[in-house]
Amino acid sequence: MRYRVSAHFAVGVGAALATLATVQPAAATAAGTHAPAVSTYDTRASSIVFAYRHGFSSAGSFNTFSYNANFTSTTGRLSAQFGIHYVNYRQKDADTRAHGVGGSGVAVLEYPIAGRYLDGVPKAALAFHLGGVPTAYISGERNFLTVPLVLGFGVPLSPSRFITFTPWYELAISANIDTIVRPEGVTITDQDVVFNPQTNSVSLREGAVQDALSKGVTIDVGVSVPMRVGLETAVHLGKNVDLNLYGMLSTLGGAFSGDSVETVGAALLVRWDDIVPAVLPRADVEVHESCEATERRFRACPNSRYWLSPEQRGQAQPTPANESAPLQAPPAPPTSPLPVAPRPTTSAPPPAVAPPAAAAPDTSSSSFPAPAEQGSPAP
Repeated sequence: MRYRVSAHFAVGVGAALATLATVQPAAATAAGTHAPAVSTYDTRASSIVFAYRHGFSSAGSFNTFSYNANFTSTTGRLSAQFGIHYVNYRQKDADTRAHGVGGSGVAVLEYPIAGRYLDGVPKAALAFHLGGVPTAYISGERNFLTVPLVLGFGVPLSPSRFITFTPWYELAISANIDTIVRPEGVTITDQDVVFNPQTNSVSLREGAVQDALSKGVTIDVGVSVPMRVGLETAVHLGKNVDLNLYGMLSTLGGAFSGDSVETVGAALLVRWDDIVPAVLPRADVEVHESCEATERRFRACPNSRYWLSPEQRGQAQPTPANESAPLQAPPAPPTSPLPVAPRPTTSAPPPAVAPPAAAAPDTSSSSFPAPAEQGSPAP
């Protein structure tokens, strides 16, 4: 008898464990359904991205339409990416498709480790991203919300300046709220109906509605850590346009447990700002930098408040020696045109004119006698 009880107990425990292994919490299936976090690993310039992704899964299909606005810092290493996403999910065992919306705010930080090409594309780099992607789905039967904190890294590799491959990995600490509404579970029995013969009125007993909703509505709250891996291929079509191709493998549930989801997609990236000069070679900066950017860069110098225009330099008065003033270059002295040498002529020079001979003194009208010659007697 003792052995029979032990055998029955072992069989019962094994069946219970098998049942628990096959039953997944509702919130676990909500994990991993959040919208994509990173739209691009290219941090050279501010851009906008239009993307579409489709997911294939044994649990159902996913569709995601995304719009991202990305803002790049002046260093060209940090990109703040903000996105809004329309998502839908069709479970195979559900009658309706769940529609939803998601928002993303992610910071992407990239460190080049092998130099850059002439257009600023890093030959090899390390990239990290951190942010949040809350996503909510609504349908007639099932409504759920997942709020993940995403953390991941990627390795952009560019064999050429025209193409970049970025394998990446991501984990998301997610808080999930899953609500399942089953109308067939909401029932009212005869025991819930109260008839008052004095007033000939019918009412429900206290707590009947709450009991009915508790039977037809299931709310599950949980925390899980879904993970994703993927590959992004960026084709640089020009200075302002890229074509991004996405591939991703994820699961519906914590870690890599649950139904697997294979996702593919494509995006068009348009840069609405110039590539930041910090990622360009110095010679290329002078060619591609706009006049406005050059002016802003020079005005950022602390000594720019002492600079004078040519007109101001001409009007500047000399500063007395006993007054302190910032050092300035002295105004340039006015310049006069240099004398022009006469052009040589081909004609012969005019003949030289002899100086006139000295005139002999006139003694006829003089009242004084002429001086006597030496040796002659005086008169």
